[in-house]
Amino acid sequence: MNKWIPISLWILVTVLATWVIWQRMSQVDADGKGPKEISDGRVFIDVPWQHLPLVGDLGLTDQDGQKYSAASRTGKPMLVNFFFSTCPSICRQFNGQMKELSDQFKGTDVQFVSITVDPEKDDPELLKKYAASFDADESRWKFLTGQPYEIAQLGTMVFHVPLVKSTHTEKIILVDKWGKIRDWFDWNSTEEIRRLKETVREVLAESKPPIGQTIHTRYALAGGFADRWETQDHISEFKLLDTSGQQFYSRDMVGKVWLANFFFSTCPGICQAQNRHFASYQERLKEKGVSMISITTDPVTDTVIVLKDYARQFVDGDCDWRFLTGTAKLIRRVGQEFFRAAAGAGHHSSRVYVVDCWGNVRGDFDWQDAEQETEMWQLVDGLNNEVIPPLTLERIKGGQPQPALQVEEFEDELDQEDDNV
Repeated sequence: MNKWIPISLWILVTVLATWVIWQRMSQVDADGKGPKEISDGRVFIDVPWQHLPLVGDLGLTDQDGQKYSAASRTGKPMLVNFFFSTCPSICRQFNGQMKELSDQFKGTDVQFVSITVDPEKDDPELLKKYAASFDADESRWKFLTGQPYEIAQLGTMVFHVPLVKSTHTEKIILVDKWGKIRDWFDWNSTEEIRRLKETVREVLAESKPPIGQTIHTRYALAGGFADRWETQDHISEFKLLDTSGQQFYSRDMVGKVWLANFFFSTCPGICQAQNRHFASYQERLKEKGVSMISITTDPVTDTVIVLKDYARQFVDGDCDWRFLTGTAKLIRRVGQEFFRAAAGAGHHSSRVYVVDCWGNVRGDFDWQDAEQETEMWQLVDGLNNEVIPPLTLERIKGGQPQPALQVEEFEDELDQEDDNV
């Protein structure tokens, strides 16, 4: 009787193994490129290039004590990794791989950035010595440090990877010419390094942003942050509903300049006047290929049906002017974090915001001020002519350039704006 037990176990193991293999094979795409569902980065997905997240300006300090601007290197692909100088083993091997890649891509526009995860110890002076130990070409390979909170923000808000000494990521991240995270690669995998080189060459060959193209990438988080907004420390993209009940995804606007404002349909004062004024923009918007987005700050009242009826009094013809709603918490965060604007039910910004074709808010203006309105249209014309992302992420506020705010500065400005509304 006992002799059947091992046989039964082998049969069970065989059945389970067959099931697992069948499951994995069933995930493979017809073109043989592999599974496409979003996961933790061990599989590939196909996403529109527009949905890849922007890196923005890193705002750190290099080994020479100079501020490093990723935006100023627009038009040049960038390979990014993370390390700390006192790491006794794997970090040196990791940067040894970066050294090999730097040598192999010598004579190209590829830039290399190594960011410490131990900024309290790794000051510029120490990083200078560390870079010299790799004979790093400082014109192409920067070692960056900053305040601990800045490094933490890069991990949670920009690259979405762990940046703690004991658990920092061992991936090499490729940022394309247009400032978007294109893919990531395991540094100690021969196959992954081969794929990295092929992908870098593809990016180098691009002469214009691949708008409308699908990207095959291991960056499995691409396009998914807006669905997980409640777990994100900072919102850089969002999804709301339009008057047709269809989803509006801010990343789908990449490639187009757009204007945005906040309102609510039962507003007894400025909202009606503002939207009537914006209605006069429609011919100019169509002529320039610019869209208009109006976001309610009272989504409890302003349902899809209510907004559809409300929009009829303003929208004329085929102008791309969409009225959006969602949850109160999400809309408040969209206002505060994406637009840097007050967007609560009681108080909301009455300014008009200009978003460039890369997804950056580049200015906000008082529509009741004729001079500022003229400057707004001048900015729109300039943004329509941009062929590469901006070399600086400063934004225009009331006709005056303003530096990009750090996250901890948001609340102060928002409180002040609330007081002014």
